[in-house]
Amino acid sequence: MNIANLHPLVRNGLHISVVIASVGLCLLLLPSRLPGMEILGIGPSWLVMWTIAWSVRRSLWHAATAGIVLGLIQDGMTFPASATLGTVPTHVLSLTTVSVLAFWLHKRRYLDDTIFSVSIAAFMLTLVSEFVTGLQYLLETAIQQSPVASLDSLNHVWTNQSPVILIAAVLSGLWMPILYYPLNFWWQKIFAASKLI
Repeated sequence: MNIANLHPLVRNGLHISVVIASVGLCLLLLPSRLPGMEILGIGPSWLVMWTIAWSVRRSLWHAATAGIVLGLIQDGMTFPASATLGTVPTHVLSLTTVSVLAFWLHKRRYLDDTIFSVSIAAFMLTLVSEFVTGLQYLLETAIQQSPVASLDSLNHVWTNQSPVILIAAVLSGLWMPILYYPLNFWWQKIFAASKLI
């Protein structure tokens, strides 16, 4: 099937369908722990990986918008019903930070299409995402309690959560090429077909 021969409305509809289906797949994979896709009950950060794949070839506005939308979707999936507004860190900040950094890394030519580059970017940006979320927890603890309690919270995060964060980053780096290359291939074909018109 030659995408360039399709009517522009059909091509746009197909493109939107692929975007929605790929985000939906990442959302389904996020809470699942399939064999070979997890270590010690920790899985890859699928939405961070999708955000990187999207942000690499987009404008800063499109990258940031994807981070905000995916952060809101993930908040909707993980926000506990018993929590009040403002007591649980949001994923909007972490995914927006990841999307802007992925855009910037590609713009500065630090991030290209090699497997090594994509995997390292997923590893590093997963760490950044978890760091931003951890800072929100520390800020919340510092506001609600005392500075001493926030230092205890920092010690807890450092000793208990750092292995979890590192495992998620390693798995994200390993699985990133499997998500990135099909999406990148599709988007390159769509962009090439759109420029022919």
